[in-house]
Amino acid sequence: MPSLLSLPRRLVLAAAAIGLAASASAPASAQPVETLQQVNLLLDWKALPTFAGFFLAREMGAFERRGLDVRFAETQGAMSSAAAIGDGKQYWIGSSSGIATAIGRSKGLPIKSLAVYYQKTPTVIYTRGEDRIAHPRDLYGKKLGLVPGSITNEEFRALLAANKLDRSKINETTVDWNAYDLVEKKVDALVDYDEMAPAELLAEGRRIMMIRLSDFGVRAYSLNLIVNDAAWADPERREIALKIEEAVQEGYNMVKERPADAALHFARIFPRLAPRYIDRSMATVSQQLSGPPTGQQTRAGWEATIKTLDQLGLLDKPITPDDVAILN
Repeated sequence: MPSLLSLPRRLVLAAAAIGLAASASAPASAQPVETLQQVNLLLDWKALPTFAGFFLAREMGAFERRGLDVRFAETQGAMSSAAAIGDGKQYWIGSSSGIATAIGRSKGLPIKSLAVYYQKTPTVIYTRGEDRIAHPRDLYGKKLGLVPGSITNEEFRALLAANKLDRSKINETTVDWNAYDLVEKKVDALVDYDEMAPAELLAEGRRIMMIRLSDFGVRAYSLNLIVNDAAWADPERREIALKIEEAVQEGYNMVKERPADAALHFARIFPRLAPRYIDRSMATVSQQLSGPPTGQQTRAGWEATIKTLDQLGLLDKPITPDDVAILN
């Protein structure tokens, strides 16, 4: 039988056309494409390097490999996220903070922590470098800006209690979610996560000083993954939650082990963010992740968090680590 190469070109084209027509009319025999299960996941703030583990998990295909199509939504702070996930109507899984989770649980919100990414609070009080505010007591007589509804307000109260400071000696005012008032010298200090506004100012070349709350007695879990109780009780959604936990762990492991690579990936996802800011912020997030295995939460860690909040009178009722976390 002659090969196709030895046949006239018109016969080869005719044979190809017949083959295409036959394949078009024949029943499909290819494997069906797997349908990904869509999940809406709520993040407690904007798309910044703090949440790189979530976005990188999607970028790396970690969700897709587990049969999930995860869509992200944003809200205004950890307390807001805890409330929405506790409601469970639109969102049943997402990020929050250890303090917001514990406070929410004490108020009766049906939420539990599935994983903890930040073993200590990243919150700082940041000031202009020339003002030399280096200790919490240096805030006496100064003007401090606080954002309404932010979990950092409760962390600031914890700082005052841990250092036995007189709150009346600090001039507090309400500010928006940015560093404008500090730059314009309308306030002397602001409160935020280290890798957010402070990292942005440093990336711009501005001189600032930071008081790290974790260095002055505020011991509490921070960024974590929480799930609605009813969702966790449902076998199907529990399986999804565990897959999300595994995938996000992959994302944060990249940040922890290869922050420069993580920054490059994140910059491609969010080109609107300044590369220098992403580099600095991602390095800070990587430092926050150092220590225990990514996502690990322990009974001792939750006991410390609950104790901090109990001493401040921030819990509506007594709670235990088993009330607030899914501990293996």
